[in-house]
Amino acid sequence: MRSSLKLLALAYLGLVAALPEPSPSVDYNAFKGDDLITRDVCVIGGGSGGTYAATRLRQLGQSVIVVEKEPIMGGHTNTYTVPSSGLTIDYGVVVFHNISVVRDYFAHFNVELGPASFAAPTASFSVDFRTGKIDQGFIAPDPSAALQAWVGQLSKYPFLATGINLPDPVPADLLLPFAEFGYADLINQPTLYAMKLLSINLVQTLETGYVATAAHDNHLIYDAATAEFTAADSLLLSSYAISVERGCNPDGSSNIVVQTPKGKKLIKAKKIVVAIPPRISNFQGWDLDSEEINVFSTYRNEAYYTGLITNTGLPDGYDIANIGSNTPFNIPALPGMYGFSATAQPGLVDVKYASPFEQDDKTVQRNILQALGRLQIPNVTTTPSKVQWAAFNAHVPFFEHVTTEQIQGGFYKRANALQGHRKVWYTGAAWEAQDSSMIWNFTESLLPAIVHG
Repeated sequence: MRSSLKLLALAYLGLVAALPEPSPSVDYNAFKGDDLITRDVCVIGGGSGGTYAATRLRQLGQSVIVVEKEPIMGGHTNTYTVPSSGLTIDYGVVVFHNISVVRDYFAHFNVELGPASFAAPTASFSVDFRTGKIDQGFIAPDPSAALQAWVGQLSKYPFLATGINLPDPVPADLLLPFAEFGYADLINQPTLYAMKLLSINLVQTLETGYVATAAHDNHLIYDAATAEFTAADSLLLSSYAISVERGCNPDGSSNIVVQTPKGKKLIKAKKIVVAIPPRISNFQGWDLDSEEINVFSTYRNEAYYTGLITNTGLPDGYDIANIGSNTPFNIPALPGMYGFSATAQPGLVDVKYASPFEQDDKTVQRNILQALGRLQIPNVTTTPSKVQWAAFNAHVPFFEHVTTEQIQGGFYKRANALQGHRKVWYTGAAWEAQDSSMIWNFTESLLPAIVHG
């Protein structure tokens, strides 16, 4: 529960991005043979939302092409394989809700699910990472009573179950800073975002238990999707759109020019699903109109980093959580770490770092090692100078959001009006929550409109 709360505790600053350049002049007639692709739907992004959308659209009889900028699918789902043992460690997306959307999705790819399990710590410490000192007086609160009260509040806003569909006027409670509303881990973010992340579904899952792959390799579903899409000529990896002109063909379809490792390709698609973060810099080369520019230039985002390290000097099984000894509700100071956590592999330590603004990887890694060096754990001498990085991933952008005033001013009404606008639909965390299971559930709600659009 505590780590779920902290995922949204990345507060204050957003990014100011330049407006995208207009689409360059393109000779569409120059694309022939394998460089010309015709599909019902082009899905931009092969992360959580994009892979799910493409899978379900194919099941519903739509021809699909997925364009993913990375060399692998999966987005924030990161899995590390220990070279010496073959053991797999999930260090990005680690659990899923036990709901039908999740079960059906994994069943399609014949990936077995089971109860989520975690390495049991042999010792746990609450430390203020600013000083490295253990807070001997800290007692983790029992969330049981708070969860019951929270469910009572959530039940007042059933329109938040799927997507961010707000009435006008927006209920005042949803605009309150979360701490002022009565719960304490998101501090100054509007309560709306807490209710999206800490949904009734999540609370129910906390009670019944999360699921994960039985093989402890959550990337299996993306490996299976990659194989399925590749066999169907429906996947372009290490590729990105450089020009998008919508409705430009006589049949109303759009032209998407994509840069691939084998050169440029032209995709003619009747519909587009955008499953990448909707910040303005991601729309370079698009023929955006004023409504789209208004929405995409408004989002702010934070940053989240995850990795695995060895040679720390920490004994196996030690779990060290970052708290603020003198901060409201003991929230850790950010930018900073959430903690060092044991994994199923002896000597391999999971690290999590959050920041209200983006930082380069080297800065984050340096800050993590400095935090390790400050730890004052009895009979432990940490060795930050000897640390080896087994894995590291930047989940950037993370937690797209807007201000209270923008919510009150109808931002989400304008954003939701873009669904289906110019034959484009949008999915991902910005439209739901930073939660793969809920992103899939939200994407499911879009499918009828996409298929019949």
